[in-house]
Amino acid sequence: MPRKSAPPVYVYSRATLERHARVFNEALAALPKRHVAFAIKANPNLAVLRVMQREGFGADVVSGGELARALAAGMPGHDIVFSGVGKLEREMVQGLEAGIGQFNIESEEEGIELAEVAAARGQRAACALRVNPDVDARTHEKISTGKAENKFGVPIDRAAGIYARLAALPGLDMRGVAVHIGSQLQHLQPLEDAFVKLGALIAELRANGQTVTHADLGGGLGVTYKAGEVYPTPAEYGAMVARVCSSWDVTLMFEPAGSSSAMRACC
Repeated sequence: MPRKSAPPVYVYSRATLERHARVFNEALAALPKRHVAFAIKANPNLAVLRVMQREGFGADVVSGGELARALAAGMPGHDIVFSGVGKLEREMVQGLEAGIGQFNIESEEEGIELAEVAAARGQRAACALRVNPDVDARTHEKISTGKAENKFGVPIDRAAGIYARLAALPGLDMRGVAVHIGSQLQHLQPLEDAFVKLGALIAELRANGQTVTHADLGGGLGVTYKAGEVYPTPAEYGAMVARVCSSWDVTLMFEPAGSSSAMRACC
């Protein structure tokens, strides 16, 4: 009789996860207002998510299934951010029913649809507009999301007008902007370049009379896979963020882990 192959086994160290979460939080300690949301696409295991919840992390989700897992792990709705392209109407409703803290809108059309869904329910959806800063993350082209030719977010030169039009819709509470330029980043300079552009956009929006209370800086710190690779540490990242973004007077939001499992970079 041929031997049946055993199913795969995944083993996680709770102590390691806790240490990485604490190192990341400590790197951001100088920021007076911050929100950290673990990107569930990196690891949807409920046991892992419960560890992150106990460490004070919310969740960054990109589907209704991930939202359900975040709630099942004990993450409160107001600590959940719904990112991602192609949100379905039923997923928008699911997010509204859960009372999530923020939708990250990828396009003006998505914002209009969400406004209609929320208004029909007598609700207002708290939202941030994801912008494309046209910054080369200097990562693999398949995980680069911040160049003009990438499909994510609205062009930054059109963002102010789109933000104003969405802010006028009765079903939306436009409260901020978001950016995420890619995964597995080996250098901080592309992130800094994107954040500088985001800061200028925030100033422009406020000058136009718009309210901006939150800025989602995404994730993307790289992971060492090969001997000799060197990536920025969370401490170096946190220092850069404090230098570039502290004057914005917003709640700074972060999505560590991401598709590159960047929480591992906290080792």
